[in-house]
Amino acid sequence: MLRIGIDAHVLTGKPQGSRTWLVNIIGRAAARHPDATYVVYSTDPVACARIVSGSNIEHQRLPRVPAALRLLAVWPWLFLRDRLDGLLTTYIAPPLVPGDRQVVVVHDILFETHPEFFPWPMRWRNKILTRLSARRAKLVLTISDYSRDSIAKVYGIERNRIAEVRCGSTPPQTGTERSPLTDGRPYLLMVGRLEPRKNLGLVLDAFARLPEGAARLIVVGTGDGERPETLERLARTPDAVHIAGIDDRGLSDLYARAAALVFPSRGEGWGIPVLDSLARGTPVIASSLTAIPEAGGSAASYFDPDAPDRVERLAELMGDAIEGRLPFDAGAAREHAARHDWDGPAATFVDLMRRSFTARTHIRDLLLPVPHLRG
Repeated sequence: MLRIGIDAHVLTGKPQGSRTWLVNIIGRAAARHPDATYVVYSTDPVACARIVSGSNIEHQRLPRVPAALRLLAVWPWLFLRDRLDGLLTTYIAPPLVPGDRQVVVVHDILFETHPEFFPWPMRWRNKILTRLSARRAKLVLTISDYSRDSIAKVYGIERNRIAEVRCGSTPPQTGTERSPLTDGRPYLLMVGRLEPRKNLGLVLDAFARLPEGAARLIVVGTGDGERPETLERLARTPDAVHIAGIDDRGLSDLYARAAALVFPSRGEGWGIPVLDSLARGTPVIASSLTAIPEAGGSAASYFDPDAPDRVERLAELMGDAIEGRLPFDAGAAREHAARHDWDGPAATFVDLMRRSFTARTHIRDLLLPVPHLRG
């Protein structure tokens, strides 16, 4: 049986797009791939097994060691010990595991195309190691046409070695009404980790131009490198509410009740909140840059966050949304989101794994068998 290793250390980490992608792809893919075993590696296999599980999913512990040691020594050891036929990692792949047995997932290379939004140690680490990983790997997976084009152009990789496994929308869930909604006023919603490229400052500038008391602004997300002065301004803004964390049902409720999602990011590999809002029949005001229009299609309203009149244009769209004048077809939005579920990308993933890897005889098979924990 084919054995595919999955680097899943992000599953027990902070909420982010790469975590959402892995959670939704791996469980669905394993169910569609009964002739393979997915060996899922994390620092907490018990917690990880609660997140993703299946009869052909095997959970193994990833040692807590420095990243360099894990890349140079731990992964080659695990590859041999667990008789892996292939290994899937995210962004940075172990250089001593054979390249023809590796698939690397690169959601975007914004650290190459938009370096101003990343601290220099992270930027240069990824510039060197992600480039090397992508060039060595048998296959590169990414999540949008935009990212595929960027990777091919910047890294000089043939497009037939880059495949798209896109993000999907999360089905609506029934939740309870949250306290920020109790006064009955419409609200604008912003969702995502708070960092400079997400453009919270622009949203605050535009919100300040709306009539006082006309609406609330609800910002959901934890600080992740956002400028302290921007976070302080958010805290001081009348009618603005910051929710650092919320469960899935509560977030689904916020999406469903919003006058509009505001997604002004200057750089994304996809745009999961855009699709999740449209799935609930909620209008979306989004940036026209990078891969975001791929997520929103023709169902969202776009503006250029780099245009000279960006504040005025965003304020106009926000005002139209709270007054119900924003052009929007809820039925078409739901249909668009339904065409972007997680099942299609999971099926694509399985097909790519079958074509990329075949079971082979391992040196380890000649030695004593190794017991495995199943999750």
